[in-house]
Amino acid sequence: MALLGGTVPVVTKLLVSNASPIAASGLAVFLSGAILIPYKPKEVPRGGNARLILAISLAGATIAPILYFTGVHESSAVNASLLGNSEVLFTALIAFGIFHESLRRRQLAEGLLIAVGVIVVSANLQAGGVSLTQGVAGNILVVGASIFWSVDNNLTRVASHRMGIPVIGKFKGLLGGGVTMLLLIATSSLVVPLTSIPLIVVLGAIFTSMTLLSIGAFRLIGAVRAILVFSISSILGPLFAFMFLGESISAIQVFGGALILSGVYLIQRSEAAP
Repeated sequence: MALLGGTVPVVTKLLVSNASPIAASGLAVFLSGAILIPYKPKEVPRGGNARLILAISLAGATIAPILYFTGVHESSAVNASLLGNSEVLFTALIAFGIFHESLRRRQLAEGLLIAVGVIVVSANLQAGGVSLTQGVAGNILVVGASIFWSVDNNLTRVASHRMGIPVIGKFKGLLGGGVTMLLLIATSSLVVPLTSIPLIVVLGAIFTSMTLLSIGAFRLIGAVRAILVFSISSILGPLFAFMFLGESISAIQVFGGALILSGVYLIQRSEAAP
């Protein structure tokens, strides 16, 4: 899951360089659900499960992808990889505050390291101060996506104990991507270059795989622990961005990333402690 997660910022950056971020997000997410249509085609969530799936779809497959794709378009794949770790903090806070998942007080303090690192990377600190013109808006959108994905993570953990993993992934993708596509059709904005289709297919397949793996992890070890493991992708993302996009990694990104990863490491160590 972490390996696949490391490829997402790079593939997304390549995709949004030629296609509309919103159109690309809608198509990729919808495809991730369409791949799973053959699995139990007659099974449809009903009642409370249907409402839960709808909430998951809107948070994690409509709003979050739109914010993320737009943010990556305005920022860099390196920043997107580093800022994705804010999902750890938000997932933990929601799990602790709303779903009463066990979380030690010191883990909240350790989460401050993640928060400071996110601020450092988001603000694009320069030698002469804070730059408000170089990708800051994109960075904020990526953090916003992490907030909605953290809501998705916690709701998905609940859903995974009620429904089959592929069923959740199927309807999440179909509903979430479908809402985005309907909005684009209504505004005559669903236009994607043919050259972008292969990347959309690749990203859709990655999303399908990540959804199935992450839901399984949520069921087995809980939302917080699963996201802690997933945070390894923030190391691979900048590496892939350097290798395939030629993006440089600045000293401030290294510093902010080190703060974020330190916070993630300390929380993970706390989780492993008896």
